[in-house]
Amino acid sequence: MRKLLLATVAVLGGTLGAANAQSLTQAAPVVPAPSPFTLMPSPTPGPGTISVRINAKLNFYMMAGSDSGRNIPNVTTVAGSATSLGSPTPNAKLQDYQFAEYARLYFNLDGVAGNGLKYGAFLEVRQDNAVAAGGSGGTFGSISGQSRSRGAMYFRNEGAYLGTDQLGYFRFGSTYQPSVLFSTGTFENFNDGGWDGDLPSFFTANTTPTWPFPDISPFYVPGAMVYVSPQFYGVDFSASFAPTSAGLDNTSGNCPYGLSVAGGAGLGGNTLGGNSPLGCDATSATSGPEYNRPRNEAQIYARYRGAFGPVGIALQGGGIFSGKVADNATPQRAVQFDGYSIGDGGVVLTYGGLAVGGHVTAGRTNGQFNLAPKGSKDAFAWIAGASYAIGPVIVGASYFDYMSAGSKNVTSSAFVGNRNEWGVAAGGTYTFAPGMNVFLSYLYGHRKELGIDLLSGAASGATNVVTHNNVQSQGVSIGTQFRW
Repeated sequence: MRKLLLATVAVLGGTLGAANAQSLTQAAPVVPAPSPFTLMPSPTPGPGTISVRINAKLNFYMMAGSDSGRNIPNVTTVAGSATSLGSPTPNAKLQDYQFAEYARLYFNLDGVAGNGLKYGAFLEVRQDNAVAAGGSGGTFGSISGQSRSRGAMYFRNEGAYLGTDQLGYFRFGSTYQPSVLFSTGTFENFNDGGWDGDLPSFFTANTTPTWPFPDISPFYVPGAMVYVSPQFYGVDFSASFAPTSAGLDNTSGNCPYGLSVAGGAGLGGNTLGGNSPLGCDATSATSGPEYNRPRNEAQIYARYRGAFGPVGIALQGGGIFSGKVADNATPQRAVQFDGYSIGDGGVVLTYGGLAVGGHVTAGRTNGQFNLAPKGSKDAFAWIAGASYAIGPVIVGASYFDYMSAGSKNVTSSAFVGNRNEWGVAAGGTYTFAPGMNVFLSYLYGHRKELGIDLLSGAASGATNVVTHNNVQSQGVSIGTQFRW
């Protein structure tokens, strides 16, 4: 849902991927426009001057729906291990409606040197959310009756750029890599983002299908260096390199490794992309638990945008590749992992206000861009969608399907299968007035994997786990967004 967070164009224009903000209402041939992430923010200051802006947004939603975990069902757990649900409270039940809101701040600096060099920086500040209430006061209490974390603010992105229109631009910091900048055909434009939007946060853990396309945080939070070329005859390209999967850190990641303290609390660095409470950003080899973390990740993408008569076209394709943190355990663990080797591409065709297209992502990855276990099947995801814009209204729908290894690896029980997830999204956006949009969103999602309790994560061993192998989620939301 990055386009709704940062785009400087109206939501009416929409985005047909994380990087294709465009107006679909012109009578002339519609050429999908460059991403607001690719273009330098507007207005561009004059030579020798700078422009400083503070932007904000506030979203409010009324959400309702149901899912397989909403009534706190009995789940299969593995003795002595933690699960995502822990120990559900007997006879508990969740209400099937909710209000939700959040706000974000965006700080922008743009400048032009006397010699024509353009430069700038960007900061995104978010509020924390989705943590337990602490209305009783004390360490976690606040005057709002919630936990302090709910009112906390943190940096989500911090990046800068420099370059020229003729030579291209370098972007660096915790910033958008090419898979985000050039993403095309994921159809997140007709409401608040569909399955990459806000409504999925209403559902309980593990009941929503995984969004499998690379326009998400694993590819816009890690510290990276990115080059974006000028456009030549409708074609531009971009390449990036990220040494580790960590970002937003001005140290080497609390290295060397921290130790566990009394009570089990861990001391360690940022392990974004890994599954460990301990960690060190700079790790290249370890006997510890984070040997499933990518490192030295590189991307290269190209894109074409043009028009043929009344038909506009955008094509995007590229690849994502990485190494991994080496396993130095003696002996090595039975389950090993492959680095990224991912192909990714999308297409959108436009005719007047109508847009149709899709996107495909396939290769060595698992879940939401975790590393795939060696010997497991390749991931394969596709989405198809359409949208139509007329006046201040844009409506649309999409369907995606995702096949992946899921919990299956070389040590899995014979009962454990591969995972299939799919989701339907439909809705619309009405630009009520400048700075105010109204969303309507409907989602239906499904997850299936034999031999796994998808709510708790418990997997089959000698006994086949048959609970919650299929889970569903369904919901609707009406929301509004104010931007200034």
